[in-house]
Amino acid sequence: MKEVAMKKRLTAAVLAALMLLTGCNAEPVEAEIKIPILEGDSSKSYRTAKAELYDITTDINIGASIEYPFAETYPIEFDTNLLEYNVKKGDMLKEGDVIAVFDSSALSYELRNQQIATDSAYSGYAATGSAAARLEYEQQAKLLELVQYRVDQYTIRAPYDCIVVTAEYFETGQAVEAGTPVVTVAKPDEVYVTVERDRDSFAFGKPVKLKFGTNETYRGHVAMMPETGREKVLIAFDEGELERAQAEAGNIVSAGWATVITQIFNKYGILCIPKDAVMQYSGTTYCYIEENGERARIQIETGETVNDVTIILSGLSEGDIVSY
Repeated sequence: MKEVAMKKRLTAAVLAALMLLTGCNAEPVEAEIKIPILEGDSSKSYRTAKAELYDITTDINIGASIEYPFAETYPIEFDTNLLEYNVKKGDMLKEGDVIAVFDSSALSYELRNQQIATDSAYSGYAATGSAAARLEYEQQAKLLELVQYRVDQYTIRAPYDCIVVTAEYFETGQAVEAGTPVVTVAKPDEVYVTVERDRDSFAFGKPVKLKFGTNETYRGHVAMMPETGREKVLIAFDEGELERAQAEAGNIVSAGWATVITQIFNKYGILCIPKDAVMQYSGTTYCYIEENGERARIQIETGETVNDVTIILSGLSEGDIVSY
């Protein structure tokens, strides 16, 4: 009997709506007519929720590398043989520390002869004091400096306080061709996390979180955006975060990889309802609202679904009660 009574109410509502729409002398209907929808057992219980304003953010994880992007590689400039090699990857060097020594004996004869010529020119200048003798001595001394400079190029030294990023594998006495890389070094604090893809997820100065194989996260920010598609996004550590990561996560640079956590969706004061309250049928998106003690179906326009809520673009107002 209860079901029959409810069907009668439904029929009456439908007839009333049709009379309003088709009456010859009726005024235009401006308000939307919401027709109650009965679904199966009328005693069925439904969840309800308010259409509310949300602040929505969501994160994505992006695979990245941790490296020294401004590292410099130093080659040997001559065909020669290796005499000694003193470094390994990860070594901390002071400016001027000897990295490698190569055989410069090819210049020994030239260096010795130029030293003799310079000493002789100095003796002549000391004996006569003439301007011509002084000029001769200065010329010979300059030639000696040039030869000595060439000899010095056979010894590779740390150009500044640095860390060894890449060390080569040489054997003593090994023949090495001109242009062969000897070592790659960088300033110890120029460590960056780099990203080669998903560039649209970043902007200069944007804060991010960084992970290195543990659940702990570290604060960073975008320090450089690429000017071309071939360049990388550079992410710098916030102050103190690199030291904390190295202490807690081990040798993160040697591991060589990282995870960048960044927000890709960030909107405030957006009208939303639970995603489960959104229905679709035959190309129409709708939901049910509670109105005057009954459920009514209403068409809605939706945006993205984020964190289990769906953005409502039209069809609902803040405070409307939806049931699902």
